[in-house]
Amino acid sequence: MSLDVSENENLCGELPEFIQGSALQVLRLSGTKFSGKIPESIGSLRNLTELDLSNCLLYGPIPSFSQWPMISSVDLSGNNLTGSLPSDGYLSLHNLTQITLSNNSISGAIPASLFSHPSLEYLYLWQNNFTGNFLLYPNISSSLIEIDVSFNKLEGPLPKLLSKFVGLDLLDLSSNNFTGTVDLSFIKNYETLYYLSLSYNKLSVVVEDGNHSYAEYPNIWNYLGLASCNLSYVPKFLMHQRSIQDLDLSSNNIGGHIPDWIWGIGSFALNLSHNSFTSVNTNLSNTSISDFDLHSNKIEGALPLLPWGTYRVNYSNNHFNSSIMPEFWSRISSATSLSLANNSLIGEVSHLICSATYIEVLDLSFNSFSGLIPPCLLKHKERLEILNLRGNNFHGPLPQDIINKCALQIIDLNGNKLEGKLPVSMINCQMLQVLDLGNNMIVDTYPEWLGVLPLLKVLVLKSNGFHGPIDYEMNKQTHSFFPELQVLDLSSNYFNGSIPTRFLKQFKAMMVISPGAPSMYVEIIATPPRGNGSRPYYRESVTVSLKGQETTLVQILSVFMYIDLSNNSFMGVIPNAIGDLKFLKQLNLSRNSFIGEIPPRIANMLQLESLDLSYNQLSGEIPPAMAAMSFLEVLNLSYNHLSGMIPQSSQFLTFPNTSFLGNNRLCGKPLARLCETNHAPSAAATPGSSKELNWEFLSVEVGVVSGLATVAATMLLWGNGRGWVYWHVDKFWLQVKGSMDQEGWVNWAFFKF
Repeated sequence: MSLDVSENENLCGELPEFIQGSALQVLRLSGTKFSGKIPESIGSLRNLTELDLSNCLLYGPIPSFSQWPMISSVDLSGNNLTGSLPSDGYLSLHNLTQITLSNNSISGAIPASLFSHPSLEYLYLWQNNFTGNFLLYPNISSSLIEIDVSFNKLEGPLPKLLSKFVGLDLLDLSSNNFTGTVDLSFIKNYETLYYLSLSYNKLSVVVEDGNHSYAEYPNIWNYLGLASCNLSYVPKFLMHQRSIQDLDLSSNNIGGHIPDWIWGIGSFALNLSHNSFTSVNTNLSNTSISDFDLHSNKIEGALPLLPWGTYRVNYSNNHFNSSIMPEFWSRISSATSLSLANNSLIGEVSHLICSATYIEVLDLSFNSFSGLIPPCLLKHKERLEILNLRGNNFHGPLPQDIINKCALQIIDLNGNKLEGKLPVSMINCQMLQVLDLGNNMIVDTYPEWLGVLPLLKVLVLKSNGFHGPIDYEMNKQTHSFFPELQVLDLSSNYFNGSIPTRFLKQFKAMMVISPGAPSMYVEIIATPPRGNGSRPYYRESVTVSLKGQETTLVQILSVFMYIDLSNNSFMGVIPNAIGDLKFLKQLNLSRNSFIGEIPPRIANMLQLESLDLSYNQLSGEIPPAMAAMSFLEVLNLSYNHLSGMIPQSSQFLTFPNTSFLGNNRLCGKPLARLCETNHAPSAAATPGSSKELNWEFLSVEVGVVSGLATVAATMLLWGNGRGWVYWHVDKFWLQVKGSMDQEGWVNWAFFKF
C-alpha cells in the first residue's frame, strides 16, 4: 500500500496522527507545504519501506529510523529538522540503502556505524550543523557508493581508513573545518570515482611524485574540487585524465605559466581563479574548454582567444593591458556571461559583440574602454540581465531605444563621460533593480518617471548635470512611485527648490521592513548551494558616501536604506515627514540652503547611523529627543545657525567638536563655549546636598506669584497700566535673581510675560 501526493504545492497543514498496525509501505509527500513537527505516531508504520518528506515545511526533532524495520529509503531533506542522529540502531535495518537528510539543521556527531552498514549505498548529509571528527570503524562497508557530508562543521584530520571505500563513486567533504595534510593517493582504490571534492577546508593536499603512479588514479570524469587546498602547483596526475568535465583549482598558491597540457584533459569547465598565475597561452581556440574562470591572478598581455561555444568567461582582476582583437568578440557569440573587469584594456568595444545573442551578464567595468556604448546592448539583447560598464571612458549619449522585452536588472554606467538625457524607454526595463549613472555628464531634469519601475531598489544619479526641482510632475501622480527604493543618491547636481512632503512619502520601503530574514537585494543569478558549479560568478557593487567616507558595498542587506541629496541648491525647510523614514540608515542633506529648525520628528529615525546636515542655514535648537537615537554613530551639524545647549546625554557625549563647529550660538560640550545659566538644563536637587531649600525665600516667591495673578485683570482692562506692570515685574525679577545667586541657587527658571 502506498500514498504518493508529492509535488502538490497546494497541500498544506500538519501531518495527521498515524494508526497503529497500518499497512502503508510507501509514503511520499515531497514538495508539499505540510508543516509542523513530524508526529511520534509515524513510528507505528512498521511496514514502511520508503519515506519521502523532502522539501516541506517541517521542523522539530528528527524521527528514529529504528522504528521501521523494513525501511529501505529515507528522505527528509529540505526541511528545518533539528536534533542529532542516534549513535546506533542502524545495523538491524537490513534493507536500508539510502539516507538523505541534507539541508536541515541537524547537529551533533555523524554516527560512525553508518559507514559500516552492510547495505547502505547512499548517504547524503550535506548542509547541516554536524560537528566533531569524521570517525570510521575498521569494518568499512563495501556497499557505499556516494557520501556527501559537505557544508557542515566537521573538524580534525581525515581518517586514514578513507582509502577502504573501494566502491565509492562520489565523495564530497567540502566546506568543513578539516585540518592536516592529505595524500591524494588514497583515491587510487576508488576505481569508479567520478566526483571528488575536498575544497574549502583547512587541508594541505599533496600528490606523490613519479610518473609510474599517475596512471593508477581513477578517471574522474565529472568533477574534481581542490579549491583552497594549499596547492603550490597543478597536480601532475591530471595529465592522465582525459574526460574530466569540471576542474576547480581556485584559491590556491599556484603561480607561473598555466601548463599547456591542462587543455587536453577533457571538455570541461576550468576554475583557476584566486591564484598567482602570470601567463597563459593566448590561443586556446583549438581547446575544448567551455567555462573558463581566470579571475584574480597576475596575468598580463593580450586576452586568450577562446574556442567557439565557450559559454562563460571571467578574466577579471588581472593585468591584461591591450586592445581586444575583433576575433575575440566574435568567438563569444554563445556566451551567457563575460567579465573582463578590473584590467587595463583599451580601445573600443566592437560591434561584433552584438552577435552574443545569449548574453546575460556583461561586465567590462574598471578598464579604459572608450568610444560609444554599442546601441545593440540595450536595443536587441532580450536576455541581458546585468550590464556593468562602470569606470571606463565611454562617451556620447546613452542609447535611446531600449527593447520592449528588456530583462535588465542591473545597469551600472558610473564613472564614464556619458552625455545627453536619460532614455525614457528605460521604463521598458520592468525588472530593473539597480540603476547607477553617477559621475557622468548627463544633463536632464529629475527623472520621476523612473518611479514606475516596480522593483527599483538603487538609484544613483550623483555628480552629473541634473537640474531643476524634484517635484514638478508629482501633482500628476495617481499611483505610488519608487515603492521598493532603498538607496537614493542625487548628490552633487544642480537640483533646486524645496523638498515636498509627498516626495518623501513615496519611499514606502524606507518606512516598513518587509517580514522575514534579511536578504540580498541583488541576487540576479542564484548561487547553487553546493557541488558542481557552486562558485558564484557575479556580484554587483554600489559606491556610496557611508558615514562620511566613500565605501563600496558589494552586497547590501535588505535593511540598508540610504538617501544622499547633498551638494545641491535645495532650499526651504526640511519636511517633518522625514521622520517617517524610520528605517533609514544614512541621511545626507549637507551643502544646500535649508532653513528653519531641525524637524523634531527626525528623532523618530531610531535606526539612523549617520546624519549630515552641515553647511546649511538651519536655526533653532537641537531637538533634545535626538539624544534617544542610540544607533547614531556619525553626526555633522556644523556650519549652520543653530543655538542653545548641545544635548548632554547618550550618543551626544560621543560626538567630537567638529560635529558642531560654525554654529556661533551653540554651547556646551564638546565645544569650549560654555552655556549661560539660562541655557542650563533643570536638575532636581540631590539628596544629601549641602545646599538646602530656603523656605523663607520660597514663601516670598509664592506671594509674588499670587500678586501677579491679582494684577493680571488690571493688565487686561487698563492698557496704559501694562507698561507699569512690565517695569515692576522686570525690576522684581532682577532682585530675585540677585538674591538667588547669593543664596547659592544655580538652577532656576526665568518666566517672562
